[in-house]
Amino acid sequence: MLRKVLDQGRQRVFVSHIERRYAKQASTQLLELLQRLRLERPELSGRALYQAVVAERLGPDRHRAAEIVRRAEESFTDWPVQRELRFRHVVHYLIFDEYMRAGKTREGTKINMGGVVARIIPEEV
Repeated sequence: MLRKVLDQGRQRVFVSHIERRYAKQASTQLLELLQRLRLERPELSGRALYQAVVAERLGPDRHRAAEIVRRAEESFTDWPVQRELRFRHVVHYLIFDEYMRAGKTREGTKINMGGVVARIIPEEV
């Protein structure tokens, strides 16, 4: 019984490390992509820029970009307080979505990916 509990604890720590590393790498890549697209397409800003970043990240699934941005807005701008959609929200939603789709039977994450995203993506971006 104790061995099972210890094994589950080790597995949780390992999974948490993987999730944290994934969130950090994905956030860094998305911030770099945002900066590149700002230079290449200065006419884009706000939601249109976020959608272009997501489309670029999704590649062959780029048709889902508008849906991802819309869902990020639904998830992060109304609760717990009304606020403007930020790139940080889009990144949080996108990497959670990517992570969940990458696993076969994932029910959620062990860490708060939003905390990792917030350390990399400034709020004002």
